[in-house]
Amino acid sequence: MRYRKSERLCSRKSIGKLFTAGNIIFHYPFRVLWLEAGEGNDFPAKAAISVPKKKYKKAVDRNRIKRLVREAYRLNKEQLYDGLAKKGRNIEMIIVYIAGEEHEFNYISEKLAGLFQKLLKNGGADQENI
Repeated sequence: MRYRKSERLCSRKSIGKLFTAGNIIFHYPFRVLWLEAGEGNDFPAKAAISVPKKKYKKAVDRNRIKRLVREAYRLNKEQLYDGLAKKGRNIEMIIVYIAGEEHEFNYISEKLAGLFQKLLKNGGADQENI
């Protein structure tokens, strides 16, 4: 499955709304800010990926981690999409990589799959509002 441009969260307005009114789920090495989206989406989830400049000063390091997370998302998104479709929900989310060191791809992929399970299971029952 591809990770298409239309599946990415690009709108500044939506991203700003996520940071002000979004729900938070932690699942090391990720923090996810998410909100329920309207019915107009073609996909059950729209995602943006972020790596903080404060922890990774060099752009080459940030870009490498984003590439790894994007690939892990692409490989595991089917499980997320199926779960959201069963519940009839659409979400928008920002996946923030919060680890202080760069992990290998298998670890990132495994943790992202666990994050999706946590998001679907509780629907964010352990969430906190910002």
